[in-house]
Amino acid sequence: MSLLRWATNRHVVSESGYSLLELLIVIVITGLIALPLSTFLIKGLSSYNFIQAQSDTALELQTLSDRVTKVVRGATSLDTASPDTLIVYAYFSPQDTVIDKVRYFVNGTNLNIGVTPPTGTAPSYTYLPANEKFYTTRIDLAMGTASLFTYYDDADNLLTGSFLPSQVKEVGLYVAANPNAKQVPVPISISTKVTLRNLKTNL
Repeated sequence: MSLLRWATNRHVVSESGYSLLELLIVIVITGLIALPLSTFLIKGLSSYNFIQAQSDTALELQTLSDRVTKVVRGATSLDTASPDTLIVYAYFSPQDTVIDKVRYFVNGTNLNIGVTPPTGTAPSYTYLPANEKFYTTRIDLAMGTASLFTYYDDADNLLTGSFLPSQVKEVGLYVAANPNAKQVPVPISISTKVTLRNLKTNL
């Protein structure tokens, strides 16, 4: 075979590329490598989303708890004290110059707030139900059998059964929520206890 003919044959083979069988083998091998890698990446992403969902919910509940605690701590009096409803007279917003009637209550899986501004002149304010404005702070409560509120007297004794709102000197708050039951199987919860500083008798 002449040198020219050998070079020509070699050029034809090199330009023919990979055969179909070789391409199939490459695809199969690539798939075998990519499958466990993709599974690892999916599990990693799922774990990240799980942790992020827990962190976000915990932060939101802490912020909510701090907001409720601040309002309740400054209450001048209590109107209603039940496991799922608390009505206080307090400054709802830091900018308020008059005392609102503030109602925290559970409605299904919603945690709602009703705020009624006063009408009239001090000290003879009236609070008209028609003026109550509603806010929904959570739509994913997962309280189970737990109560949103618990109440304590001035000796830190838990008040149960029938008692007067005037007996309450401390309020316990427990909130549990689950924004995504598939992602976070166990609800995130937070609890705190707040002293009604304007109603303390054991100063």
